[in-house]
This record gives sequence, C-alpha cells and structure tokens, in this order.
Amino acid sequence: MNDESGIDIVRSCLDILPKSVSDKIIDKLKHSVNYEPVIGVMGKTGAGKSSLCNAIFRSNICDVSDVGACTREVKRMKLTFGKRSLILIDIPGVGESQERDDEYRQLYRSLLPDLDIVLWVLKGDDRAFSSDEYFYHHVIKTSQEGDNKIIFVLNQIDKIEPYREWDTENNCPSLSQLQNIKEKQAYVEKCFDFPRNHIVAVSANDKYNIDLLVEEIIRCLPKHAKSNVIAQVDPKNRTGQAVTESKEAFGDELGNFIDNLLDVIPLPSPVKTVLKASKSKVISTAKKVWGFFFG
Repeated sequence: MNDESGIDIVRSCLDILPKSVSDKIIDKLKHSVNYEPVIGVMGKTGAGKSSLCNAIFRSNICDVSDVGACTREVKRMKLTFGKRSLILIDIPGVGESQERDDEYRQLYRSLLPDLDIVLWVLKGDDRAFSSDEYFYHHVIKTSQEGDNKIIFVLNQIDKIEPYREWDTENNCPSLSQLQNIKEKQAYVEKCFDFPRNHIVAVSANDKYNIDLLVEEIIRCLPKHAKSNVIAQVDPKNRTGQAVTESKEAFGDELGNFIDNLLDVIPLPSPVKTVLKASKSKVISTAKKVWGFFFG
C-alpha cells in the first residue's frame, strides 16, 4: 500500500461534500502525513546520545548541516525510512564553559519553537550531575519556556553498581541494580525538580527499556508529531500502546480540523449538516488507513 491509496480511500468518504471542502480536508491529511518532526537531543559528551538514537530508530543517521550562526556545534541530522523522515538536532552546551551561558540561552530560545520534544541524556553511572543540573537551572529554566518538552533519559544503567550483576541471559538488571537504578531516578528527580514519569532508565547498548522510552516519547509528543515519529522507530521498539496512541492522535488531528472548518468557515447549513454527519466516518477511515502512511 502507499500514500495515494490511503488518501483515495479517505477521499471516497468525502464525495458527498463540495469539492472545495473535501480538498481542504485532503490537504490537511497530506500535511499531517508529510509532517517532519524535530527532536532535540541534549547531554554532555559520553552520555551515549548517538547510541541511544541508533537504538531507538530504524534508519541510518546522517549529518545534514550545522544550524544557527552563533555556534558550530549544533548538528542537524535527518532520518529517513521510506517516504517518512524526521530531524534530530544535537544541542550543545551541557558540560561546556559557563561563560557561554548567555549564548546557549539565546540559542535554546531560538531552537525551542521548532522542537517537538527534547531528549536529555544522562550517564547512569555518574555519581553526580552537577554540569547537567547547572545547565538546566541556569540556562533552560531561565529561558522561561520549554522544560515541558523535556524527557530525561538515564542511559547506560547497565554500568550502575553492582554492574557485574547485570543479567546478560535475560538482558535486565539484577535486583540489587534495580534498587540502585530506582534510587538514581529519585536523585535525578530531586536534582532537576522534575516529575519521575519523565525520567526513563535505559541501556542503549543492551536495548533495555527502549520500548518504554518510546512509549514516553509518543505520550509527550504533540498530536501532530506522534505518527511521524513512530514511523521512524525500530519495529522492535514499537509497543501496541505507542501505535494505538499514534493512530488516535492522527484521527483526532483530522477531527479537530473538521471542527475548525465548521466553526470558522462560513459554510451553507446543508453543507455543515453533511460535514457533521461525515466526521466520524472520515476519522475512523483515517485510522484504518494509518498503516498505509506509517506502517
């Protein structure tokens, strides 16, 4: 199946509407299908940002260009699988000179409107997160926006003591490790004054808990970005919950657009009546053909 087949199936539900109205709905559908999400990735050197991204997604990561004029370290990378793509932006600043805080604060403010979500990667076996903590409180928090887009990822938890007890056969931490991981998550929660459910513990190298991280990413993403992100996720990391939430959001976006047409555009009463009656069928059909676009 392909994009055009899915679009034609949805279009068939709109035949009863004036062409000008059905065209607007199809244009919105195409825009949703072709949306290119932007994910920011933060964390100091050695936290495992690259290995984490490679563990999550199924396509090769390639540099596209530098972003912004004030710093050469910001990297923009494009992931493509089939017709869908997303952008990863490696955001610098953590663990660097505090003398550049103003520069990074300005950079973050300029980048934030274009970011759908930010993954802040922490090294699990670090005894303290002083540089991350400083950057969060003195740069991110003082920008007065954007911390609601952040998910903290506690990476390399396989190295948390007693690291020799990592269960290689079942690819999971021992009970002793698990207790220390929970304590480390609590420590992160305290350091950053951040909700525990936005702090996900993973091991990118061992592919441990990547599926749970994907669920959290999909949950936190805006509705218009969920499907296009899940399309780039390695199928092994897709859970039923993440896929279902993405499908529901895809239908909701189209439904909200139809509601907006009804509220904003001066349509004749008979057209409004038909559009209202067709709305649920259009949404359910869009969900049924979701796999044509993102499967």
